[in-house]
Amino acid sequence: MTRREKFRQITIDEIKSLARLQMAEGGTASLSLNAIARQMGMSGPALYRYFENRDALLTALIVDAYHDLASELEETAARFADQTARECLKQVLLTYRRWALDHPVDFQLIFGNPIPGYQAEEALTAPSAGKVFAPILRILERAYRLENRAFPAFLAEIPSPLRVGLAASLQENQPDLLQQVVYIGLVGWYHIHGMIMLELFQHIQPLINEPALFYQFEIERLMDQMNL
Repeated sequence: MTRREKFRQITIDEIKSLARLQMAEGGTASLSLNAIARQMGMSGPALYRYFENRDALLTALIVDAYHDLASELEETAARFADQTARECLKQVLLTYRRWALDHPVDFQLIFGNPIPGYQAEEALTAPSAGKVFAPILRILERAYRLENRAFPAFLAEIPSPLRVGLAASLQENQPDLLQQVVYIGLVGWYHIHGMIMLELFQHIQPLINEPALFYQFEIERLMDQMNL
């Protein structure tokens, strides 16, 4: 990397760092390139040499967040690969929560409310999002295909329109994945995402004084329902 390239990367990293601080203070919708430029002692046009507009910066931050979370989950999955699928999945889901609490701005950026006026570049964000769920789906496939776990009974009750829609989506995006595995993954994500968002916004703490224990108990119960 040349001196010029190093300087450019340092500047990009500083822009991203200031953007995260800005969103931590004012929410994800508060991002302003002009405000970042003022903090860095730059003109607005000078900053646009690094990110052409707010949406380009948001997309870069979203991709970074997905990659960081995916890396943490993959590392955990590899560390517990010699354990049962249930134990491995449990550790991955615990890592998911820890990452969310350690990176609240990034978590809200990728899984929170839509940012007004922002349209994600799906060609960049969708593959990155898929990497987050890849280790979870692999563990589920291992449980049902290799460990011969029985699929939970509720799968037989999935309404036909949901089956058709899911089958069409898988055929287009992930034809090798079992439909049952993806549906189970969606159900699990639906539950854990709700718990984490309640904790992030301090809604669960007045009722539950041990949110970490509550989360662990609930994922154990969820895995029981999944026959893991």
